Amino acid sequence: MQSTPPSTTGSSAASIRSKHPYKEPKQVEALKNFRDLLGPDNVKYDDGELMRFIVARSYDLNGAKTQLLASLDWRAANKVDDLPIPGPKNSNGVMYAVRGWHSVPDANIEAGQPNVPEHAVRLQKYMGGSSLHKWDKAGRPIYIERMGQHNVKGLAKNVTTPELVDYHIRCTEFVHNTIMPECEERFGTDDKVIDKETVIFDCTGMGFHQLHMEGLNMLRSLTDMDQKAYPERLGKLFIVNSPFVFVKVYSMIKKWLDPGVIEKIHILGKDYKSVLLAHIDAENLPDFLGGACTCSHMPGGCVPSVIMNNIKPVPKAPVSNGNLLAVPTYLRPRSSSAASANSIMDFVMPHAKDGIYQMFSTLSHGKPCEYEVVVADEDVEREPEVLIKFRVKGVRAACDGLNFTVARFEFGEKADSGTIVVPTKFYNLSDCPESSEGIEIKFRAKAAGLYVLSWMPENPRGLTQMEYGVSVDGVLGEQTADSP
Repeated sequence: MQSTPPSTTGSSAASIRSKHPYKEPKQVEALKNFRDLLGPDNVKYDDGELMRFIVARSYDLNGAKTQLLASLDWRAANKVDDLPIPGPKNSNGVMYAVRGWHSVPDANIEAGQPNVPEHAVRLQKYMGGSSLHKWDKAGRPIYIERMGQHNVKGLAKNVTTPELVDYHIRCTEFVHNTIMPECEERFGTDDKVIDKETVIFDCTGMGFHQLHMEGLNMLRSLTDMDQKAYPERLGKLFIVNSPFVFVKVYSMIKKWLDPGVIEKIHILGKDYKSVLLAHIDAENLPDFLGGACTCSHMPGGCVPSVIMNNIKPVPKAPVSNGNLLAVPTYLRPRSSSAASANSIMDFVMPHAKDGIYQMFSTLSHGKPCEYEVVVADEDVEREPEVLIKFRVKGVRAACDGLNFTVARFEFGEKADSGTIVVPTKFYNLSDCPESSEGIEIKFRAKAAGLYVLSWMPENPRGLTQMEYGVSVDGVLGEQTADSP
């Protein structure tokens, strides 16, 4: 198994500490002061890694330190450094198409390959196609995605956010720890560090049918995680064949992005070929994007796509939830809720404790707190029922107790038309003190859908703060007497 050193944040395995690309007085001073701020631990990090966090926080060194340490905590809590990524010294399968590299031979994702999780195979059915395809003129790896072909609704319905996040992390770690070291070896110099990638999103086929809110929320999860855990890894992003509908999508996405990321985005319409060829040699650019490459030796060519029928669907792999880093479902505070979280990483990949995933909320006066749990069709197919447990403890509030209820919505159903699954029940505040296990509420999701867990303080006289958790498990065996 290939992994990154536990003290890093997924930096290139090729050390750049001995290189001297950061020669501007501002950079030199910032690196020196940042190392002083980090203390003895500064020796764990190379200059490139530190500079990425410095730039991401606009040279606010205290902010850079906070983000660096938070990313290390996140990696440790989710065992990111233990992920089995493809590399020259193992036989791990790839997560998407790979073209043109020495460290990993050209390949497509296949079921049954070592350490390829089932959900990585399943989501290929709904993805428009993607490929890590050669390199640009700066020596950066090129990632190409046929964004306009995505089945966004199918993706949101059949692939959970934690599954998509897990897949994205595996792909990202592969690029940073296998491909970028090769780029450093092949194209790097003493004055040039290769620690970023070039991305091309092809919007051909994009339409209003892709404006699916749950799918956009999943995209936001990935975007937020990338900016927090993998800062300054994007070199350039070219969005080509962008139709009018993309303007609508981008108006929402832009609000999630840091200003430094926005500066790297180039939105192009149909007249994009000369721009791409100014950055990428023709032999490294697929012919459908104006280049000369076809990758005719590989099934699916440069960018295989099940949706575009240039490759056969990947057969289903055996289900193994043990491969998933986080909870086996999609969990998030509801957008209309008063719930708050420290960051999206907290609730997309929360920390496990006794099987319950701990989160915190502060409820303002008289407002409910709502939490969404998506149970996909394939979750129900794998297990006859899905058991959802909700636990509350550590309530610190000026109220008499909590009213709890659960409603189920069909996918795409309006917010006011759900079906009550668990009728409203009052729980006295004394039932969930901080020193005990608190109250635990169980209910069984017997059908796919969006389950909204809602709780409202009874007779609130100020802010309500609570620690709570949600777990979702496939049900095996007989129901117990306390199961609704």
